[in-house]
Amino acid sequence: MTPNALATLEEQRLIAVIRAGAPENALEAARAVARAGIALLEVTFTVPNAVSVMRSLASQPGAVMGAGTVLTREQAKAALDAGARFILAARAAGAHVIKVYPVGVAGGPAYIRVIRDPLPDIPMLAAGGTNLENLVPFLEAGCVGVGLGAALADPALAMARDYAAIESRARTFLERAQRAAAPPPQVLTR
Repeated sequence: MTPNALATLEEQRLIAVIRAGAPENALEAARAVARAGIALLEVTFTVPNAVSVMRSLASQPGAVMGAGTVLTREQAKAALDAGARFILAARAAGAHVIKVYPVGVAGGPAYIRVIRDPLPDIPMLAAGGTNLENLVPFLEAGCVGVGLGAALADPALAMARDYAAIESRARTFLERAQRAAAPPPQVLTR
């Protein structure tokens, strides 16, 4: 993560994970989320023509675009070339935040509390199985942020072009995150 992306995560504590069956739906869903005020937009490589969506979002005012489901070096390079400011990868490779996925089926907030004990200085992002009901419990368990996929930018809503519903969901998530307790202090070793 660039310093700007990391500061935005520490402030908002949310990353919108954008998935859709068509590039135009992914782009409009991401724009709806950005209009609502969530700045970090992770476009996954499961989106057809994901790089073109990333390129379009890179210049979106108020948005910090990143890439997810990055499985190859070529995908990472393409995402960076398209303007990605963050790629969620391993701490050993120098990542500022570790995405714990799929945390919903791995044990939820209780799982985060268990793994925080041996890894107290690793900033963690909960993703996969996150929703409005467990947003605050994940933050209280020690996550620096929460990645939100279908609970926020549901691909079915994007296909139906119901971007107003996505924008409304984004506002609700952002309000709930802002009311949550301050994030835990992080010790970054670099």
